[in-house]
Amino acid sequence: MRRRIQVRYGVGVLQYTGYSGNISSNGLMIRALRVFEPGTVLELEVLIDEKSYRVKGKVRWAREGDVRLLQTGRVGMGVRFVAPPAVFLEAVKAMDVAAPRAGVSS
Repeated sequence: MRRRIQVRYGVGVLQYTGYSGNISSNGLMIRALRVFEPGTVLELEVLIDEKSYRVKGKVRWAREGDVRLLQTGRVGMGVRFVAPPAVFLEAVKAMDVAAPRAGVSS
């Protein structure tokens, strides 16, 4: 699901900030200039509805580029969650349920 969520990340320390391009129960795409090599395990702090969740993730792919490309999704990295806590997965699932559907009115 596409939703802009703040993500703090780093190796051992939450040193950088990026924003999600999309997120699912398996992982997320982080739009950020500072990317890490595939295989790197990151500490993540994901902010969902003003609540922060700590989770680990493993970088699957990474693309460096110019700051002007951040909004296009061409710059950043794909991260797969590693043993995410159930409460975090519930929050991600709840976002999907709460997301408005195209062409559906209330």
